[in-house]
Amino acid sequence: MRSLCALLGVLALLLTSPLAGAAHAQASGSLAQVISALKGEFAKKSSVLFSQNTRRGLTSDASLTVAHGKHRFAARTGVYASDVTEAFTAGDQDDPVPFRVVNIGRDSYTQSGWDSLPKGKKWNHWRDKEAFLWSQNLVDALNPKFLQLIAASAKKVPTKDRYDGVRTSRYDGSVEVGSIGSRKAGIYYSEREGDWDGGRVQWKLWLGPDNLPRRFQAEIVYEPYGAEQRADTVRMNVLYKGWGTPVHITAPPKRLVVEAE
Repeated sequence: MRSLCALLGVLALLLTSPLAGAAHAQASGSLAQVISALKGEFAKKSSVLFSQNTRRGLTSDASLTVAHGKHRFAARTGVYASDVTEAFTAGDQDDPVPFRVVNIGRDSYTQSGWDSLPKGKKWNHWRDKEAFLWSQNLVDALNPKFLQLIAASAKKVPTKDRYDGVRTSRYDGSVEVGSIGSRKAGIYYSEREGDWDGGRVQWKLWLGPDNLPRRFQAEIVYEPYGAEQRADTVRMNVLYKGWGTPVHITAPPKRLVVEAE
């Protein structure tokens, strides 16, 4: 448990900001088509490969998380299973800290450079641990709820960009949200909490001819809690490829797993 606290203590971003009327916007135009295309992939129990860079801060103390992995979908939940490998670097840290998480339903299996496991064990097992689980309030292009949130601000931008071997169309926008925070599954938003001054998600989304995401960028700027805190910025860049590629995500062998305390 101590290793998890250390991990989340370093990686967690406790951010927050006001929820505008756009939070209740109905998806329209091409973003409605994106939602429909995603739900079609969910219904087929399809999959996608991805890579992602997430940077917090703009100074020499900025942290960087470089990740890659794969998601499998289910009709009701969207992302049902994931296998993600990360490397985390903070400030002038010399060696990135490795981290890997395999999620299957509500079960999470983790490996971390902070772990101290019993001899012969290589994985921690967590059941229903919110920090690791996909949810419906993530700032993520695979989240239909988030796409509904940003639909009202979507503006088409001319582009000839190609990703995943296909020509793409691009939409940009910006939306205010009530509260922003972070856990291992990603950055999430919610209703306004306490006295936070607000924040904004400025985003760009590239779509293939099938209306499925090929690239997603977001700059998340949030105001601090209290005069002694500084505003902060989180930037993420995600590439998606191989829609429908058969992937297998399985739990580690039980002999290598220990129950997390």
